[in-house]
Amino acid sequence: MLKRIKMRKRTLLIVAIFFAVAATAFAQRGGRGQGGQRPDPKVQAKTTADTWQEKFGLSDEQRTKVYDLLIVSSEKQTAKMTELRASGTMDREAMTAAMAKMQEDQDKELKKIFSATQWTAYEVWKKENPPMQGRRGGGGQE
Repeated sequence: MLKRIKMRKRTLLIVAIFFAVAATAFAQRGGRGQGGQRPDPKVQAKTTADTWQEKFGLSDEQRTKVYDLLIVSSEKQTAKMTELRASGTMDREAMTAAMAKMQEDQDKELKKIFSATQWTAYEVWKKENPPMQGRRGGGGQE
């Protein structure tokens, strides 16, 4: 009887350790089920272009131009982030400045694609939907 109780305690302890390790691993991945990886840029660009077409009334031609721009912007962003990480400094201010510059460049191109009415609607939408960076919680940052 005593042997059975010890065996059950040991089994319970092993199961508890397993769940603790699994929970830690899941939390480190960001809970996305993809290992915390960014979504495929082409899928993300398609989703965004489709959403904007509906929201801002883009023509099919405008939607295609927006999609192409989003792909190019994503590639530039990935290359710049890789370059900054490779430099070894990981300077947050430099990264933030680089991202802001790329967003500004992207907006200049979008303004050429959108009509005046669409551009106004886009600017309103941007104010209502700020980027997710810095709003993930943890560490008391807002």
